[in-house]
Amino acid sequence: MAIYLDHNATSPMHPEVADAMMPFLQNPTGNPSSLHSYGRMARSAIESARAEVANLLSCSSEAITFTSGGTEANNMLLKGYVDRSSERAIVSSEIEHPSILEPLRQLQEDGRKVIRLKSDHDGQIDLDAARKVFSEIDPQLLSVIYANNETGVIQPIEALAAMVDRDSCLVHSDATQAVGKIPVDMSQLDIDAISFSAHKLRGPQGVGALVVNRKPKHVLISGGYQENRRRGGTENVAGIVGLGKAAQIAGLEMEHKKHHLEQLRDVFESRLATIPGSVVFGQRAQRLPNTTYFALPYYHGETLLMELDRAGFALSSGSACHSAVTEPSHVLSAMGVEDSLALNAIRVSFGMENSLQDVEAFVAKLVELVNKLPAVMRQAAG
Repeated sequence: MAIYLDHNATSPMHPEVADAMMPFLQNPTGNPSSLHSYGRMARSAIESARAEVANLLSCSSEAITFTSGGTEANNMLLKGYVDRSSERAIVSSEIEHPSILEPLRQLQEDGRKVIRLKSDHDGQIDLDAARKVFSEIDPQLLSVIYANNETGVIQPIEALAAMVDRDSCLVHSDATQAVGKIPVDMSQLDIDAISFSAHKLRGPQGVGALVVNRKPKHVLISGGYQENRRRGGTENVAGIVGLGKAAQIAGLEMEHKKHHLEQLRDVFESRLATIPGSVVFGQRAQRLPNTTYFALPYYHGETLLMELDRAGFALSSGSACHSAVTEPSHVLSAMGVEDSLALNAIRVSFGMENSLQDVEAFVAKLVELVNKLPAVMRQAAG
C-alpha cells in the first residue's frame, strides 16, 4: 500500500466525518429551504455545521457562506466584492494559488488595475517592496495567501493589512492551507475575509466557505435566497455536515496535530540534509508544520515523482505540465530560484496518518535513487 505524502493536495477524510455525513447520504434528505420536517432537519444540520466552523475560526456564523470549495470562495470574493466602476487597484502577490491568479488575470483583461506584490528569497512577501507600493496607491482590495500551498511559508498578512486604509480597503486571505493545521482566529486577525476548503482539513471534497461580514456588490451565483442571498442553489447538506464535523475535530486536535506534523517534518529535513546538494525552499521562514518543498540536484521533479510513485510514495511535483511542456513553479520563480533547480522541486506534505517509519522509508528510497545516479553527478552534487 502506498505511503501518502500529499496532504496539501487533499487529505484523507477523517472516519468520524464520514460517519457524520452518512445519514444525509443514505436516508431521505429534504431541501433545506422546505418547511416540512425533512427540510427543517436539513436546515438544522447546516446551521449546526455553520456554528462549528464559526467556533473553529472565532467568527460569527452570519459571516460564513458555504461554497463548493476554496476556488469558488476565492472567485466569489474577487468578483463579488470588487467595485467594478472604481479605478482603484486590486493588490495581491506573485505567489498566490491559481484560484486567485486566474480570476485576477480575468479582471485585468476586463480593464481592472491589478498589482502583484513581490516575494523575497525565503518565499515571504517582501514588506519593504510592499510598503513602497502602498505609499503610491490606495487599493480597494488586498488579497494575500495565508500560507503558500507549495512552500508552506506563512505570509505577514497583518503587517500588510496595516499598510492600507482599513475603512476603504477590504483585506482577504486565501487560508485554504492554513485552516485546520494552524490556528486561524478571526477575532484576533486584523483582516476582513478568508476562504478555505473542507478537504484540506480531513473533510469531504466539493465544499468550502468564504468568511466575510460584508454584503457582496455582485452575486457570483444567482438564484434563490440560500446562504443569506450570497449564493443561490440548494446547499450540499452532506458536504456541509462533513465540513462542520471536520472543523470540530480540527479544533480539538490542533495542538496535538501541530506537534506530530512538526516532528515528522523536522526529522525528514534533518535526514534530507545528509543527501549531498539537497535544498529546502523557504526553510528559514515560518512555515506550516507539515510541509517541505525540496529539490535534489540532477533529479528532474517529474522523473523523481514517477520513480517514487512506482516505489509506493504519493507526492506532488513543484512544476506544472501544460501540453507536454514542463514549466517551473511560479512560486519558486518569484523567489528567484533558477529554473534548472526549480524544475527539480518536490513537495512533501505530511498528515496525521503518517509516522516516523514513513519518514525513514521515504528517505531511504531517496538515498537509493540518488545512489543510482552516475558517480560524476553525485560528486558534483557533493
